[in-house]
Amino acid sequence: MWRVPIKYRITILLFLLVSQSVTAVELFGIQLNAANHDELSRAAKQAGVKLIREGGETKWFDVFDSQEALAESSHFYLGYVKQDRRFAFAEYEFAGLSRPLILKKLSQKYGQPEMIKGQFISDQAYRWIDSGIEILLRPDWQNYRTRLSYVAPAAMQALREEQLAYELKQQDNQLSAY
Repeated sequence: MWRVPIKYRITILLFLLVSQSVTAVELFGIQLNAANHDELSRAAKQAGVKLIREGGETKWFDVFDSQEALAESSHFYLGYVKQDRRFAFAEYEFAGLSRPLILKKLSQKYGQPEMIKGQFISDQAYRWIDSGIEILLRPDWQNYRTRLSYVAPAAMQALREEQLAYELKQQDNQLSAY
C-alpha cells in the first residue's frame, strides 16, 4: 500500500471539498433553508406566479396561480412562520394523480427517493431530504390532485404551534363572551 504525504492529502481533501457543488434546495433562485416569506414571495411573482390571496390573521400561507410558472400546475402555496416570516413550506398543486415526468426530474436532481407506501399501491409517495428541506411528491386522492411540497421541518413545527396558539386564543375569547 502506498502512502501519500500529509501535504498532498490536505491538498486532495481541499480539492474534493471545493470541486463538489454543494447547493441548497432552491425555488425561484432563493435557497429555502435560509429564505423568508417576503423575498420568496417577491421571487415567485417575478417568476410568473400570480397572487390570488395573501395570508392574514387566520392564514399562514399565500395562494398563487402557478400555471404560467410551472407547466401543468394550478396553484402554488407559500407558508411561513408569522413571528419571524421565515419559510415553512411551499407546495405546487397539479390536477390528476400521476406525475411520472416530475418524479423523473426530481430523481435526476435529488437522487433516488425514499418510497413511502400507502394503503394502496396508488397511494405511494416519494420523499427526498436535501439541505434540511424535505421534498415530497404525493397523490391527494380526496381532491384528485398531486402535490409537490418543500418543507422546512423546524419552521413547519413553529407554524403549527402558532396555529394552535391562535385556535386556543379564539376558544378562550368565545368562552369569555358567555
